[in-house]
Amino acid sequence: MRILLLQPDHVPQGIGFRLLALSEPLHLEMLASQVPEHDVRILDLRLDADLQSTLRSFQPELVAVTALTPEVYAARETLRQIKTFSPEIFTVVGGHHASLLPGDFMIPSVDAVAVGEAELMFRQLVQAVDAHQGLEQVPNIFRRDADGQFVPHPRLSTKVALDTLPLPRRDLTEAYRDRYFFLLDEVDASVATGRGCPYRCNFCSVWQFYQGRINQMSAERVVREIASIPTNHITFVDDNFLMNHSRERAIAQRLQAEGIRKRYAMQCRTDSIVRHPDLVSLWVDTGLHAALLGLEGASERMLKKVNKTNTLSTNDRAIQILHDHGVIIWGAFIVDPDWAEEDFDLLRDYVHEKEITHTQFTVLTPLPGTQLYQQRYTELLTHDYSCYDTLHSVLPTRLDRERFYQKFAQLYQQTNWGPYFDLLREGKISMAECKRGKAILETMANWKLYLHNDPVLGGRTTRSALAEAHSKPAARTTYSSKGLNP
Repeated sequence: MRILLLQPDHVPQGIGFRLLALSEPLHLEMLASQVPEHDVRILDLRLDADLQSTLRSFQPELVAVTALTPEVYAARETLRQIKTFSPEIFTVVGGHHASLLPGDFMIPSVDAVAVGEAELMFRQLVQAVDAHQGLEQVPNIFRRDADGQFVPHPRLSTKVALDTLPLPRRDLTEAYRDRYFFLLDEVDASVATGRGCPYRCNFCSVWQFYQGRINQMSAERVVREIASIPTNHITFVDDNFLMNHSRERAIAQRLQAEGIRKRYAMQCRTDSIVRHPDLVSLWVDTGLHAALLGLEGASERMLKKVNKTNTLSTNDRAIQILHDHGVIIWGAFIVDPDWAEEDFDLLRDYVHEKEITHTQFTVLTPLPGTQLYQQRYTELLTHDYSCYDTLHSVLPTRLDRERFYQKFAQLYQQTNWGPYFDLLREGKISMAECKRGKAILETMANWKLYLHNDPVLGGRTTRSALAEAHSKPAARTTYSSKGLNP
């Protein structure tokens, strides 16, 4: 059977995180590996917008689409186009948003909505569709019955056997490979070595999606996948890669023993770093050059508000450990819509004091399916999912909204380029990466670019205001699929 897997596109007007990262659709590559006996293709609509040409040439019999919350409308439109092309194509949609709010995809252009981890149902679904059988025995879906109503199926609580998973079908995205990047690291490959998180941050949907379960690959399976990847840079996309220190130690030791030397980046919690600084040293010897830390705030009050279950002193200690080992820190911080001006200033001073060169600032957003969404539902200003990109406030702001975005954008302004030149001198980044990073920061610091997609100001934003924003030197850089080019 011919199966087409689709990554929808979502390019917001104004500004978006596409400037900072464009990772491979690892979830689709893993899905493709589940059905090796079928003819499978992956179409990344972020880089290849010609859906109609693919439908005509490939003539798929089943199309599977994934979507995060800001991609919901793009996914719906894609599904509509597929059914318009041929009503006979079986369509299924899954992913985080569909799992947490499946009703948003119970629309005429969808035949089934998948919930939870795809490995628990996709192969059975494909077999049933291929054999022209009913879907009654397929778990973890909502299927359309004879009356057109969606019927829920039992949801399995079984853990996916990660060690037995086949390697992701990265060959299906080879045509796009040189356009995937993670911040300044181009030609990047993503590796997921575990699923779930034991923590309960109220803004996060990960632990909700995995229903509180933790699941990790063995060191042997992780190393086997890394050895199969030809790119020089690998990003571990686990929410906390250093969660199981004995496993991560074994991974690094195996990589060294097998002579596998690459540049690695990882996401990890600061308390894991502080508990095992020797593990950081081991990974630096293995090739670690960057770590993404969910620092979230510059005060204990902010950490408590998002239920981070961590402390500012622990963050500070982890930052120092990484600096001492020469590891680039990508600091992720959350901006509360309820902040006063001094709260922005406190965070800005903290970032500069700690010399965090790579930064990611997001607006505290009650994403659908999270605890925060339930807690703040009555305060939401909009249910337009395109606004839920964590760069715009869907909640009321204490400051005037234009002033809020001015202060938010100022967080990206740089007055001290010394730490960047240190990285350049030490060979941690190249001159091209430094220039590209500067262009990204200058664009993210242009506050008027945030206005268009704001749920309150968006309708009032004038064309002249946006034109003025785009006329600034920071925004004259050209945007390509790789990011910003100076």
